[in-house]
Amino acid sequence: MKSYPAQYRRYILFTLLSLFVFPCYLISQSNLTVGEVSTAPGEKKSGYIIVPGGDDDGPVKVPVTVINGKKEGPTLALVAGVHGYEYPPVLAMTKLSMELNPSDISGKVIIVHVANIPSFLRRTVYYNPYDWQNFNRVFPGKIDGTSSERIAWQITKEVIDKCDYLIDNHCGDGNEDLMRYLYFTETGNPELDKKTKDLAVNFNLQVIVHETGRTKDLQNSMYVSNTALLRGKPAISTEVGKLGQTDESDVNEVLRGNYNIMKHLKMIEGEPDILFESVWVEEYQIIRSEHQEGLYFPLVSRADHVQKGQLVGYLTDYFGNRLQDVISPYDGIVLYIIATPPMTEGEPMVMIGRF
Repeated sequence: MKSYPAQYRRYILFTLLSLFVFPCYLISQSNLTVGEVSTAPGEKKSGYIIVPGGDDDGPVKVPVTVINGKKEGPTLALVAGVHGYEYPPVLAMTKLSMELNPSDISGKVIIVHVANIPSFLRRTVYYNPYDWQNFNRVFPGKIDGTSSERIAWQITKEVIDKCDYLIDNHCGDGNEDLMRYLYFTETGNPELDKKTKDLAVNFNLQVIVHETGRTKDLQNSMYVSNTALLRGKPAISTEVGKLGQTDESDVNEVLRGNYNIMKHLKMIEGEPDILFESVWVEEYQIIRSEHQEGLYFPLVSRADHVQKGQLVGYLTDYFGNRLQDVISPYDGIVLYIIATPPMTEGEPMVMIGRF
């Protein structure tokens, strides 16, 4: 076999790499467009998903940031503000979008700063003020539906359908005295459930609620995270914060959890910051109001341990007449309790979990 000088061998090797290896590396990096925000590898841009107006409301602009890493990796969607009065995740997403550098990212990150803009700007608890629907009950939405349904449709199309993993960041709404926990939803798909459970463990909150009863209807998936799961994408919902407050410790905990997920997925350097072993809630009950309206009086607080049969709150009419006693169904822990007086029929009054 003919022997070539060293400089020729190096030239031949470089040529082969150029023909076969380098193009494959470049092809693996791709552009990503979310709404009006288009990015190439190595770019970070912010802008909006534009939701067309309807009969009773105008267009809505959902703020997003897209960080397109220089290196190959998964696409992670981080969503905040599905309920507009839940502020720590919103503040955390703004901070996260400023801190992340595309040169440090393997893969892509889609940050939805505030999903439910109408509720956020009008400071409403749970509901979109234009249609009075709970935004986290209308997914995957409708292209020609109500305000909430149209926003959900666009987020499904522009965010959920374009990601590989999703974290739906929540906290206690303006009326909810809530402890830190997250939902792990089991689907029955072993591979998907394993990946989803890994997200739950690595986000690393004090309590993980094991959810098995969510709908399997792809056309009425209801929840943001469930919409992703039914499309085969690992997703969890987290709860960090309480009573519509903006405590710095809650904002930092949201940041820690989302950074943990990026480390777990090998999107950034480092290992997840695991501070404790989470405990699992395998059963829970949400007790709801049975009366059209009234005043609610909680008798316990978030994270309190309660006993079966214990009175944890009660409902009266406007004149102080007792309408409903709220009794703990078993020995357990208060995951959240409504801490403000207004109460209408069907609304939750307390959520109690059993380990």
